[in-house]
Amino acid sequence: MVTSYTSTLISVALVLFVLSLIGLLLTSERTLSNHIKEKVGFTLFLKSDVREADMFELRKKIDAMEMVKSTEYISAEEASNRLAETLGQNYVDLAEGNPIPPSLEVHFYADYATPENFVFIEQQFKNNELVDSIHYDRSHIKTLNANIKRISWFLLALSALLFLVSVVLIHNTIRLSIYSKRFLIKTMQLVGATNRYIRSPFLLRGAFQGFLSGLIAVALTTGILYLLQTEAYEIIKYLDFELLGIVFLAVILIGMFLTFVATFFALNKFLKKTKDELYII
Repeated sequence: MVTSYTSTLISVALVLFVLSLIGLLLTSERTLSNHIKEKVGFTLFLKSDVREADMFELRKKIDAMEMVKSTEYISAEEASNRLAETLGQNYVDLAEGNPIPPSLEVHFYADYATPENFVFIEQQFKNNELVDSIHYDRSHIKTLNANIKRISWFLLALSALLFLVSVVLIHNTIRLSIYSKRFLIKTMQLVGATNRYIRSPFLLRGAFQGFLSGLIAVALTTGILYLLQTEAYEIIKYLDFELLGIVFLAVILIGMFLTFVATFFALNKFLKKTKDELYII
């Protein structure tokens, strides 16, 4: 009995571990895609003779927009230094002076980083007397959003498929566990125990198995995250630990729910069987 209980516990825990990895993948994908979207911005190149007070007023106006996450002012001197670092000082010297005007780098919140909003901003400021030109990569933004959407749908479809597989595996594992106790169940019926009385300990045990299996799955996932933190911090930094806590709680609750439901249906199947039918595999 201990061996049967332990094997069922481990089997369910491994399935829930896969589910926790799915949740981890989904939360990481959203955080990473948001990070990428918020890195994509556009540049307002200002006229070279713009006054500092006017520039700050323009920047304040842009910052006040709901869709804007951040702005950064880049002076002509700083832009020249960045160009020198990228292309080399010789290229800058050949330009005979500073070829780059001051500019404002603007970044959207991820939910607003769409081609439509970039066009909207361009229409809003292209005729502004302080703005010389507006630059952003239109094709890159369209491609980025399209690819992120495709990846999101693919991950959702994959997650749904793996969830269904997990449900089937847990159901079969619990059914086999109940199958090994079918004669005990029939004996309890024969001595007068009601179906409700028979179900109660099995259902409680099933839910507790799901709880323990969920804890094991969470522990395994935490171990994976610890290894990633020490070996691949660039990956772990995109995790949303608040969402991760929700995923862990969901894994435990899903484990309890699935084992409870699987136990209930497996029990009903054997409660309805006659004594002779119990010998049929």
